[in-house]
Amino acid sequence: MARPTPSYLKLYNEARPASSGRLGDFWPGLDKLCRAFERATGWPLQCIPEPANVDADVLWSAPATAEAADGEEMRVGVAASEGVASSHAPVDLQATVDLAATIGQLLADLARARQALWKREAELAAGVPLPLRTDEAHLAERLRSSLRAAAQAIGGRSAALYLLDETTSYLKLRSVWGLPQERLLLPPRELAQSRADLEALLGHAIVLGDDATQAAFQPPEPAAVAVCVPVSSATAPLGTLWVFGDRRRPVSDRKVNMLEVVAGRIAADLEREMLVVASADTSQKTRQFATAERWQDDRLPHVSPSSDVWQLAGWTQAAGDLHHEFYDWFVRADDSLVLALGGARQQAIEAALTAASLRTCVRAHAGYSGDPAEWLGRINEALANESPGEQTATLFAGVADAKGRTVRLAAAGELVICRITGDRAEPLAGPVSLLGSEWAERPKAIEVTFEPGDVLVVLSEGAFELCRQTMQWDSLGEILATLKEHREQPASILVELVHDRLTALAGTCPLADCTALVLKRRS
Repeated sequence: MARPTPSYLKLYNEARPASSGRLGDFWPGLDKLCRAFERATGWPLQCIPEPANVDADVLWSAPATAEAADGEEMRVGVAASEGVASSHAPVDLQATVDLAATIGQLLADLARARQALWKREAELAAGVPLPLRTDEAHLAERLRSSLRAAAQAIGGRSAALYLLDETTSYLKLRSVWGLPQERLLLPPRELAQSRADLEALLGHAIVLGDDATQAAFQPPEPAAVAVCVPVSSATAPLGTLWVFGDRRRPVSDRKVNMLEVVAGRIAADLEREMLVVASADTSQKTRQFATAERWQDDRLPHVSPSSDVWQLAGWTQAAGDLHHEFYDWFVRADDSLVLALGGARQQAIEAALTAASLRTCVRAHAGYSGDPAEWLGRINEALANESPGEQTATLFAGVADAKGRTVRLAAAGELVICRITGDRAEPLAGPVSLLGSEWAERPKAIEVTFEPGDVLVVLSEGAFELCRQTMQWDSLGEILATLKEHREQPASILVELVHDRLTALAGTCPLADCTALVLKRRS
């Protein structure tokens, strides 16, 4: 029969049932093993649940050293042979004891494997990769306790918890009570072929108490009576709870309500575990992002190089957790000054990694060549070969002569590159192809002469995009006009002026990464 789930719940006071002590129910083939041992050796082998009194006729026993099913301990023992004197037994007692001890160790290993399987299935039920706490019962133990309560609520002999997979296409057995744990190894059941589970997940409790209903709904375990109730969170169905009985008896609404209460407790346990895992995962990711952010900041140059000719300053701001853009400078062996500004066009972590690779490539190539256009060509080949068309970037690279007054520079991508003199702001390069894409024309290096007091300003693609997204097309002109007006100020002050204007445009929520680099020839 199918019955709608009522809108009310009844409280259920769970009592812990006594252990059944039927080891054969949990260790399939154990009785057969004992009989085969006696036929082979002439000595009876006994498997004794603990705590139990060892019979007086047991000549030797030892613990199996692992938990048996349902939390019981077990011992293996060799008993006196009935009807055959010990001296006339087919196999020597000591050899028999050695064999029994080996069997006990194998049973212990099997128990540990079953225990691990049992816990792992419970962890998978909540998406828990590892147990997170040691000061409380493992999720597997809490689920088993709930299943035991469900079975006792209707006088059943066993219970099982089936949970949906991520695609809601299959039901996987995740926890059992009163059934062999080997059931956990069974393949998932197709939800489309599980009529009773489908009905339950729609909000109906299913009671299969006669041959007709069992033939129609086909419970997953043979039983005289079977009940299926949904396990659901406030927002989504999680799976089904099955309870099986070995005697035909009516299942009242009160008993079904008890099962629904237990199913609610199971759903709460699973949701709680999911929240704990999500919280731990979020905290771990937050720490990792903070570490990566510090790593990026530590690698930005914060001190202007000591130079009698040039002043340098830079600033960058990330729109998210990690920087997608960077600026950099360093002094080469010939005392010339290398400066760079670049950014990746991917998203999130991929962009941060690409930006870090760009910075490394610039430092590697700039140490062996004085031609920035050559650096861009080699970096473009590296990006194109590593991921054709997938990783694209913008990059400005330049070399300032330490003793003269020239800057040799090249760029790829949509960047703002201007020289500010006493009477004008002169663009030095227009938009060109991105790094990592097919170039219609290779970038060429240009050499620019700077008079005392002249300023080179480079703004990233993100800064240009910010002006475009805020629909303030004159912002770039205003920035350049401000720099022209305060051209006599040091490079550090000039980059602060750029920072203030771009920050005002972005407001409290930056729309894109912004980076600026200012090079000034000393007066």
